[in-house]
Amino acid sequence: MLYLKLFLLLTFLTQPSDEPLHPPQSGPMASLFGQELHALQLVSETEAQLVSLPSQTSLSNTEVVGIYFSADWCGPCRQFTPQLVKFYSKINSPKSSRKKLDIVWVSRCRDWDSFGQYFTTMPWYALPFEDSLGSLGEELSRKYNVKSIPSLVLVDVKTGKVINKDG
Repeated sequence: MLYLKLFLLLTFLTQPSDEPLHPPQSGPMASLFGQELHALQLVSETEAQLVSLPSQTSLSNTEVVGIYFSADWCGPCRQFTPQLVKFYSKINSPKSSRKKLDIVWVSRCRDWDSFGQYFTTMPWYALPFEDSLGSLGEELSRKYNVKSIPSLVLVDVKTGKVINKDG
């Protein structure tokens, strides 16, 4: 529970660089999300910074990835996200060496500041903001027929195939 409270208190420090930080990867997750995902890394008890991580290797230690379409301005999203955080924390017990579920957030926030503030409530990965609002975010929305938010699509990490479109 302390972990979740810390996430709620974090300040969003930096915007990511446009330069790739990792060597190119291949695999179903890199094909789906591109080369990099974002995560928050604690800098102190009240601050975090945005870090870029390689998508394929970041998701390789999990069985299922949830693609979560959501936005800060959406009332149902703001109600569902805390429930999803609780479920995510419960299912990924620290006793297990492998995560059962990881999540990649595809933001539908309208601006960078909203993205940053809303992301501090989530203990998982995010598609980079510019990708979420750009062609990759639109491609994912079309591919999974996302018509409204919140929407959660569950995908097998090894194959990239859909397990459930109504997660």
